[in-house]
Amino acid sequence: MYFLLNDHIFDIDSNRMIQPLDAERFSALSPDYIALLGREMFAEDPQVHKRNPERARRLALLIHLKMPRINAAQFFVMQADGNPNNVDADFKSINPDDVGALYQQQMAGMLSTSMVDQEVWHRMAA
Repeated sequence: MYFLLNDHIFDIDSNRMIQPLDAERFSALSPDYIALLGREMFAEDPQVHKRNPERARRLALLIHLKMPRINAAQFFVMQADGNPNNVDADFKSINPDDVGALYQQQMAGMLSTSMVDQEVWHRMAA
């Protein structure tokens, strides 16, 4: 399964994880707590999805385990000061075929931040 995190698509097949997540162990975590974990991660490093893809992939899998219909998340750093309160979190369920098409563009080196923003997050239009 593909999961869009900010402007990067991850294959979150748990069999491909370096250290698989234990679904039962994380079942007690609330969606709000998982969103906080993501906000903290992106407050620490706004490019974590590119600099530490395995860590970002694990976050994507956690989000999906807790909210199975969600296949896209954006953590938008409003002010780069390390404060998770300055990171906006947005979650979406988008057509899996659309995520697959974006993944193919990513694999071909044709996926850009502005393209994802325009097609999915609509940040630049605001």
